[in-house]
Amino acid sequence: MSRQDQPHLFFLGGTLVLHGVGQETAVPPFFRWLNGHWRCEAVHYRHVLPWLRQQHLENRVPHWTNLDAALQDGRSPHDYQLESLRAWHAADRWGSIVLPTGAGKTFVALRALAETAVSALVVVPTIDLLHQWYARLETAFQMPIGVWYGLEKDAQAITVTTYASGWAHAEALGSRFGLLIFDEIHHLPAPSWHEIALMCAAPYRLGLTATYPEDEEGEKGALLHRLVGP
Repeated sequence: MSRQDQPHLFFLGGTLVLHGVGQETAVPPFFRWLNGHWRCEAVHYRHVLPWLRQQHLENRVPHWTNLDAALQDGRSPHDYQLESLRAWHAADRWGSIVLPTGAGKTFVALRALAETAVSALVVVPTIDLLHQWYARLETAFQMPIGVWYGLEKDAQAITVTTYASGWAHAEALGSRFGLLIFDEIHHLPAPSWHEIALMCAAPYRLGLTATYPEDEEGEKGALLHRLVGP
């Protein structure tokens, strides 16, 4: 059997596809049998991994890389920032950090990015914020920063995009990054925009906001929990 024919998991069009795994095989519950293959939304990648290892199946999903980038920022984090980071790491680097405006959410995210050390996609709601993040990232890591919006599509190990562009190009971006950072995450549940989170395989996710949905048990809160964590 050639390597191409061996059973494996791969990324396609915002989904995870099992190749060479028959319909009779017991698979995790979020898979559906479609057109001769088991398939599920890419957001489930982190939950599929333990089963994939147990079955000794090849994993061809990740196209992200390890990131060797030291944070060039000599500031010492405040205790509340360190506590936020500790809580995020304790949740397997999956969840949102809620801090008031001006409390240094971006600084926390930069530290999270440096500590996770994998390719990262930063998703923001506006072009103004995209440019602000680009400048902060370039200064913080002293390395090329990618930008993906409009006619500018330059993916680097650290890339910034907008919710609209990220959603429109999720099929191209969905397996390139191991960490997703959503700034102003309260915008994510908007129609279409949340699909960037559904269609990306990134096992690590960080949301940032000062205004998390008040009704965490409501529709928006439930969607955020599913896509990014609590």
